[in-house]
Formats: sequence, C-alpha cells, structure tokens
Amino acid sequence: MRVKISTIEFEVRNTLPGVKSMVAQIDEALLENGLKLDHLIVDGVVVTDTPFDHVKQNRKDIKEVEVIFVTEDQKKQKIKDTKVTSNTKASTIRVTISNIVFEVNRTLPGVSKMFSQIDASMKDFDVYFSHLIVDGSEVNDEPREYMFKNLKSIRNVEVIFLTSDQYILQVMGIMDSFLGSALPALKAVANEFYGKPNDETWSRLETCLNGISSLLGIINSMVSIPELAGRTERFASLGESIGLHLDNFNNAAKLNDHTLMADIMLYEMVPFVESLHAAVSQLLEREISVHH
Repeated sequence: MRVKISTIEFEVRNTLPGVKSMVAQIDEALLENGLKLDHLIVDGVVVTDTPFDHVKQNRKDIKEVEVIFVTEDQKKQKIKDTKVTSNTKASTIRVTISNIVFEVNRTLPGVSKMFSQIDASMKDFDVYFSHLIVDGSEVNDEPREYMFKNLKSIRNVEVIFLTSDQYILQVMGIMDSFLGSALPALKAVANEFYGKPNDETWSRLETCLNGISSLLGIINSMVSIPELAGRTERFASLGESIGLHLDNFNNAAKLNDHTLMADIMLYEMVPFVESLHAAVSQLLEREISVHH
C-alpha cells in the first residue's frame, strides 16, 4: 500500500509487518514535528475511530493511506469541541406542561418541538401561554429566543398557562400600566416637534411608535380569540383607528413635515391612547369585580 505523510510518500506491504512499519514511521514523524495524529484517509475514506486497527483489519484490500496531522493545541481544542457536541446531542431538556412531563433534545429542533407541543396544548385545553420557568427563573420576554441563546445550560422547563379570564386580566394589567406612562411621553414628544426635534426627540418618538405598534398587535390578538368575544368589541374599533392614524403619521414623516407630525400625534394619537386607556381601565375593573 502507498502511504502519504505530508510531502513524504513511501510504500509498505499489505501485511501486519508492513502496517507495523507504517505506524513506526508515522510515530517518528509526529515526534520530530511536535504534531498529533488527527485521522487517516484510507482509499479516499476518512477514518477517525481507531484508524490503525482499521488498516490492520482491512490491510489486504487497501491501496493508499494518507496521514492527517494537527498541532497539539488543535488536537486539544478538537477533543474539547467533540465532547461538548457529544454531550449536547446526548443530553435532553425536561419539560413540564401541567401534569405532563416529557423530554426534548437539547437542540434547536428540540426547542421547536417543545413550542409545537405548547401550541397543541393551548388548543386542546383552551388555555393561553403565559411564560416559562427555566431552571427556577421566570422567562416572560421572548421565551423562544431565550431558549435558543441558553440552550447549552438549560435542564428543566415548566410551561405556565392561563385561563381566558386570567389571560385577559394579565394583558389588561400590562396595557393599563403601559398606557399610564405612554400618554405624557407622547404629548412631550409631539410638543418638541413644533420646534426643532433633536436626536433624543427622534429616539423617544421611535420608542412611542414601537409601543403603539405593539399595542396594535395585542389588540388584534385579543379580538381574534373566540372565548373573549363580547368583552373586546370596543378594542376592535380602536385597533382600526390607530392603524389609520399610523398611516397618516407615516405620510407626514415622508414629507418631513414636523408640524403635521406633531398635529397628528396630539390630535389623533393622543386621543387614541386616552380612549384605549379608558377602555382598558373599565374592562380591568369589570373583570376584577366579576372574579372577586
């Protein structure tokens, strides 16, 4: 068989003594150059596990062996990476949904499978996803992204659901708190646009618009839930109006008309936020009184 070691090539017999001679020359090359054996390429096939045993067992049919080396540091890092990958693939995440416990692989597909099961549970039991408890800590914001970023360390996940009544109380509470602080902020930004808005003004405007867009998303989500029909009609009309206000504002922004932008904020968006806050507060008070 023909053997390649870097730029050196030689031949050995396809016998046990021939293989022994090959191994001896490989060891000598490793020692002289301070390298480590990484793997062999035997007749075009990469052999990483016990490569010399593979050559011994298949010596009669082998025609060519190429020796691949790495440095000491490269070898250590490769071993470390292999262990991490192996542990990650072998390990699982324990998931608890109500009284159901199951495991998913500690991989991105495994996490996706977990969220698919969450979606299925919501449909089966008419409940709403609230948050995760990951290794004892509550995760409320962007739970899927949190899982992806911390995949290697996560061991246990508990999924928390809400009934329709609990869900609407939670959402209304969040919106009530947000709207209470959003109203003065929006008024302040609008007044600044009557003058010369600076970078800070534009930054605060972006924050306000993002908040309003998020509220629109929440409203659309709420009015689409059949179980909440009869309690969210007012929000449907409010959702339609804010969409129109945002379109008007975007048109004014394209024209770079700061005065028109300020007018739309003060005379369209601020009244919307006030109406929404009033509707949220009324619904929140009604829900609390009904359940207490």
